Amino acid sequence: MLSLLPTLEPQYVCPGETHAISRAVHLSRLAAFYPKCRECSHRQEVGQLSQPQFESDDSSEPRESERSLFTLEGIRGVYLNELTRHKAGELSAAFASLLWESLPLAGRSDLRDANSKRPIRRSGPVVVVGFDERPSSPDIVTGVAAALRRMSCQVVDIGQTSMPCFRFSVAHMQAAGGILVSGHGCEPSWTGLDFVGKHGRPISVAGCRNESSAARAIRLEDIHHRCEQGAVRPLRQGGSQRVFQVSVPYLAGLLKRFHALRPLRVAIGCSVRFVRRTLDALFEKLPVTLDWIEIPRRSRDLLNGDDSDVRRVREAVVAQSADFGFLIDDDGADVAVLDEVGSLLAPGDLLCLLAEVLLAEQVGAAVVIDNAARDFLQPRIATKDRRCWLGGWTQSDVWQAMRHEAAICGGGATGRVWLRDAVPACDAILTLAHLLQALSRDDAPLSQVVAESASPA
Repeated sequence: MLSLLPTLEPQYVCPGETHAISRAVHLSRLAAFYPKCRECSHRQEVGQLSQPQFESDDSSEPRESERSLFTLEGIRGVYLNELTRHKAGELSAAFASLLWESLPLAGRSDLRDANSKRPIRRSGPVVVVGFDERPSSPDIVTGVAAALRRMSCQVVDIGQTSMPCFRFSVAHMQAAGGILVSGHGCEPSWTGLDFVGKHGRPISVAGCRNESSAARAIRLEDIHHRCEQGAVRPLRQGGSQRVFQVSVPYLAGLLKRFHALRPLRVAIGCSVRFVRRTLDALFEKLPVTLDWIEIPRRSRDLLNGDDSDVRRVREAVVAQSADFGFLIDDDGADVAVLDEVGSLLAPGDLLCLLAEVLLAEQVGAAVVIDNAARDFLQPRIATKDRRCWLGGWTQSDVWQAMRHEAAICGGGATGRVWLRDAVPACDAILTLAHLLQALSRDDAPLSQVVAESASPA
């Protein structure tokens, strides 16, 4: 509809918005194929544009509904076209509202000072925020932090980070939850939000694991429903915000994982600067040589041997006579491993290899596999008289299964490896540490070590 504001030029209001925009913005949005323009009655007013950007309204054809921003593991959308700072703030406020509801109830005596009889300000939930290296992330994280402060949360800003370090920080600071601005798994023009609960538990869609109503964790559906209903401010006072250098305790926790290693050469590719800096600091005094391979920030398929980045690592392994290749995805968690001849390891082979090493050290521990790998991994693990549990379809369910069953490792068909730490952790650096430990037991090449782990007991 046209705005009736007293201006010299016509102004427009996009469907679903309340503020007016100028004709110049209207034309620029048309040129950029702004999704809301499809529903606008003035989409035919194209000015000097070469042709109409959207076809005329045809009541005989149903209009295409807007794509949902919610995925299996988080929020994803095209920056500005689908996910803006304002929308990110609404989603963050909905998450904060759910965190407030999960706080323990305070009695009357807890809300007043015995001496002054004045009400004591109730502390809001501690929420960690961070962002990845995409150019759009600083803008989105600004909206996230502002919305959390408006919801009276205690915001802890850890800055630019990786997903494993972010989950570590939530557990390390005993925070109620966290929000990471990340577009992992999508092209560079996309952005998104990943939510984390207490102890660093990933927040996903509802899975197959049953939980009691009292202990039920927050799910993505809950955030969606609360966002549609609108989040109400719990207090009149705003929240606080501070900065925390989480890289220091994170690095200290990783150092103890790298010991008793033999000289090895690794061809490694990773586009995340934070992960590269962490690995350079860890390997500064170790006998292992890292040959870095430049790869772009893009959406890739780690399970496909024909993926361009997998091919880059394969070529480097052969050219540099490396002991193996290691490719880390943009989230700092998912990995692809290639042996000394450049053959890509199947996710099941990698999990079984690490399980063989870890279970030898801790007899009786269990392995958790996701449901997608049930048919081919469960019988394989059972042949060696190992305890094996199904973890579900989502990251949240695998995390919960590992913690509940005290499993030593977990994974399956995705190439994502979970390892037991203080809490279950999915970290490419931890995966690399245990892989180096497996190869340091003797001088056998990786292909031989994998073959031995796959043989029946």
